Amino acid sequence: MKPISEQINEVLQQMEYKSDILESYVIRKDGLIMTSSNPHVKNHMIAAMAASLINIGEKTLNDIGKDNLEKVLIKGEKLQIVIMGSSTVALVCAVESAANLGMVFLKMKRAVEKIFQIIQDAYID
Repeated sequence: MKPISEQINEVLQQMEYKSDILESYVIRKDGLIMTSSNPHVKNHMIAAMAASLINIGEKTLNDIGKDNLEKVLIKGEKLQIVIMGSSTVALVCAVESAANLGMVFLKMKRAVEKIFQIIQDAYID
């Protein structure tokens, strides 16, 4: 069986193939990086900042409307950052500003489901 990080990287490659997703990161919700499609950046910093955003989003939604967080979207002039995840891990993607977000959300949702299953299978066996 392949290592977990290799399996997850294959999911990231499939998700990014022919899409507006520029790079992606899989993080634990406690702020630690699991893997990324771009090893040349400060992954640990991105993971920590994304985990903080998730925490702030969850707290805000809970305080205002007792709702659950589905995703976080940060829109800049050239880039958008989309964060979505399961109960334990999150997928962080950098996306072109003119991207078709509906398609990005769909690809990310499918990738999160696959990643969660890889993690479940690895720790249940």
